[in-house]
Parts: sequence; C-alpha cells; structure tokens
Amino acid sequence: MRCPFWAGIAFFLLHCYDFAVRGRPARMLPRDLFAMIDPQEYSHLFQAPILKGLTRSQKHALLASCTSRLLKPGAYILRQGETTEGSYFIASGRVEVCYVDSSGNQVIVHIATAGEMLGEVEALSGRPCAASCQTLTDTTVLFCPAKALFAHVPPQILIPNLCTLLHDRLMRENRNRTADHYYSAEQRIRLYLRQLTSESDDSVQISQSQLGVVIGCSRQTVNKMLGELRDAGIIELGRSAVRVLDRARLEAGAPVLE
Repeated sequence: MRCPFWAGIAFFLLHCYDFAVRGRPARMLPRDLFAMIDPQEYSHLFQAPILKGLTRSQKHALLASCTSRLLKPGAYILRQGETTEGSYFIASGRVEVCYVDSSGNQVIVHIATAGEMLGEVEALSGRPCAASCQTLTDTTVLFCPAKALFAHVPPQILIPNLCTLLHDRLMRENRNRTADHYYSAEQRIRLYLRQLTSESDDSVQISQSQLGVVIGCSRQTVNKMLGELRDAGIIELGRSAVRVLDRARLEAGAPVLE
C-alpha cells in the first residue's frame, strides 16, 4: 500500500540532495529590510534542532550568513501559497502559523517561539508555503538563505535533522487531532495554554478570538472559560494576553498527551 506522506518525504529529501550537488541561483532580498549580525549575539540559537551535530565553528559560520530583522506584531514572515528563498530562525518573540482553505476557513496550526525555524521545508524543496506565518509580538527573526544551509550543514547532518523536525511536527499534529476529537473545550483550552507558556515564560499574547480558532470554539465560549479560570485564580487576563498564575492547577485539568 502506497503512503503519500512518506513518498512526499522521500521526494523532498532527494530534492535536497540534488540542490546540494547542483545549487541554483537565488534572488536577493532587499538589503534595506535586513541587517548583518554578530553570531555571538544570537548564541542561544546554537541549540536549534536544525543545527544539532554541528561544531560550534560551523554554527557560527551559518549564523554569520544570516541577516536579522525586527518585526512589529502583525507582520508576515511567510505567506501561504508564495515561495521563499530561505527560512527564518525566531530569535525572540512569537509567530502564529496559520492555514486558510479555499473556502476561507482558518486554522491556527502552531504558535512558534524563540529557537524554532520556519520555512525550511519550502525553502529547500522549492514548494509554495503551506501556511502563513505572522508575528504575534515584537519579534526578531534571522533570515537564512537556502544555500547557506547547504554550504554550512553537511548532508549527513542536514537530512537527519530535517527528518527529526518533520517527525516532531507529525507527532504534534497527531496530539492536536487527538485533543480535538476526544477532549472537552475546557480540557483543550487548558492544554493549549500549557503548550503556549512555560515555567520561565508564563504569559502569552493571544486574543480570545485567536484562542477560539486554536481550540475550535466560539469567542463567547472562550470568554466564559477564561473567566472561570481567572475567578479560580489560575490565570490572569490582560489586553489580548493571558498569564498563568498557577501552572500546577492548570495542568491538573489538562489531558496528558504523549
């Protein structure tokens, strides 16, 4: 039985190898939009999954090939259906990854945070962007040309790292689909608030409408559930923001997805 997903992955990896061997001309992005960087200022990105297995000097060389840009909330990094000549490291901030179907139905696929990379699959395969990526907060991104990845990340490291990223995204989709099918709206809102925050970063900039899209509920339902969590002392509500006050109690009512 043929599996379209894994057939697509095989095609993508073969395309990457062909790109690495032959290369292709790249269109330059406007220089007034981006600035060259000092890699040491972004050394926290040395831990990015795509760079696993590289030496420190190789990581330094790759980041030195990147350019930075500071974006305000609401700025598009990538647009669904358009191509890109490179990918983006998120140095700081949060980015909404959103898919819209032909009927205009919107789904928030993921909220990406510092350390993640966006657009690498499209940049390396030459395919149009599968989703749009829009900043939720003040965000700093590093633009990494596709050729820079091939120049500084050997194929024997790049391909396994890409496969790991794709596997992680597949597992995330499996977990989210399970939550959508089998858990209540209250459990889902607790789950996503847990995923969007951490012990070190207990706040998330997200509107009730956006949260409603994420968990598949109306804004009114989200407003009611957030109010209950606030009244219980579990969260604090601000202007288009949620702060987790009691993480243990938040997690107590959220499903555990392995």
